[in-house]
Amino acid sequence: MIPLRGFVDKGQGRDGKPHNIWIPADRTAREKLVTFAAWANREGAAVYVIPGTVDEQGQARAADVLQMQALVVDLDAGDIPAKLDHIVSHLGTPTLIVESGGRTPEGAAKLHVWWKLTEPAAGEDLATLCRLRGDIAVKVGGDTHFRSAHQPIRVAGTVYHKHGHQRLVQIRDHNPVEVDLADFAERVADMPPLPGVGMASTPLSVAKPGVDAVLTTPVREGAVDDWSRFQGASAAIGHYIRLVHDGRIDPAEGWEAICGYNAAMLRPEWPLDEL
Repeated sequence: MIPLRGFVDKGQGRDGKPHNIWIPADRTAREKLVTFAAWANREGAAVYVIPGTVDEQGQARAADVLQMQALVVDLDAGDIPAKLDHIVSHLGTPTLIVESGGRTPEGAAKLHVWWKLTEPAAGEDLATLCRLRGDIAVKVGGDTHFRSAHQPIRVAGTVYHKHGHQRLVQIRDHNPVEVDLADFAERVADMPPLPGVGMASTPLSVAKPGVDAVLTTPVREGAVDDWSRFQGASAAIGHYIRLVHDGRIDPAEGWEAICGYNAAMLRPEWPLDEL
């Protein structure tokens, strides 16, 4: 199944509950997506997709994503033309360049840059793909949220409605390009940070804690555990906010869950023999 998200874009003077659907990853997907996009446009809603597949309806966590066959970087701030030039010169011609509908203060179109893989990534390859999405973003000042497999992105051909501006999310450039994941990983490793903007990517040994482990593992002050209390709280709070944003729980339930996590899992520095 392909997870789709419909969110009412900000700045229209009205709110709306997220509308989430899952469509089969088969030949009917395009027709169903067009139908959903038409509904979203009438409602002033954006259409996002988690660019991968899950096993069944209702699944949308990072751990639920089974396969992906494309890698994307979101360029949403700063000197976007310079960032695009840097990426293309080091990583090669992308398969798609999509104008997301947003604009920087300087008037440049915000971009989604895609590479199609020669075959679907799953398991360890999927983890590599997501790490590469984050590494590219860090090196050029892109959106680092795409280090997570469940991060959604606007769908080309739908409409951007933010703050009274209606723009088509449109394909600027398309090339029949496919890349091998291992070869592409070497290109990303060799790509230097964009001067004055990017940073070297985080070493592989520094990993974010998984949400499932965070929600069930007490953590003490002083960074004496596998992750700090700040890292644990950040992961837990982000998890519950996403559930609220996806419409799976209401804001009151989200706040109660966050308070419950803080009370149960964030511990002062007690001696080990007293735990």
